[in-house]
Amino acid sequence: MNLYIVTGASRGLGLAFARMLAAESATRVVGCSRAGMPKDILAWRDIRADLGTNEGQIAAAESISAALLAEAWSRAVLINNAGMLEPLGVAGQVDAASLQRNIAVNLTAAMVLMNAFLVASTQVPARSVVNISSGAGRRPNAGSGAYCAGKAGLDMASRVAALEVEAAANPVTITSLAPGIIDTDMQVFARGADAAQFPQVERFRAFKSEGLLKTADEVARKIIALERAGKLPPGIADLRELS
Repeated sequence: MNLYIVTGASRGLGLAFARMLAAESATRVVGCSRAGMPKDILAWRDIRADLGTNEGQIAAAESISAALLAEAWSRAVLINNAGMLEPLGVAGQVDAASLQRNIAVNLTAAMVLMNAFLVASTQVPARSVVNISSGAGRRPNAGSGAYCAGKAGLDMASRVAALEVEAAANPVTITSLAPGIIDTDMQVFARGADAAQFPQVERFRAFKSEGLLKTADEVARKIIALERAGKLPPGIADLRELS
């Protein structure tokens, strides 16, 4: 039996992952989000935790560890998908609490859950961590300093972890994956931003008007296929460059 753990599973790309995987008879899905997954998704476990808080991160890590130890899984995959774009605003115009929450969700939570996964999955013969990053972590976007910094940190944390597990007794692939531009609520939020707060707003509006956005379903499908085929490289990668 396969186990897939998906954070940010209540909407967007995370919801696409959860819905697709839960439909497989040989797969169990653990979803993690604040709101919980829709009732039509037959998730094995639905973890409700606020990953923007220390308490939520610890609770989620404990629940993920318990799920990994509950059965003798043949495959275990952690998809750290939870993320947030807000706050938008140029340097000097963003409050401290919003900055701290952004980094907590985009970086700290992913590192905490990755650590818990690696500790509790040592007996699983096939395992992977897919940290959903962003091109924003590799290219600065004015007005989204916190998001860019969080994703850049996620890239480096993944590279370090991938290096550290090279000598692991059983294989584990850790990839920080930029999935490309996807038609999700995050894109809607970006397109609706004030240009004074987010100077890149017209670029994001063009993504939509020019038909450049991928659907969450097609992106989730490609990532799962690549992961199962062993085609996600350790370290950092861009989905648009993989086939």
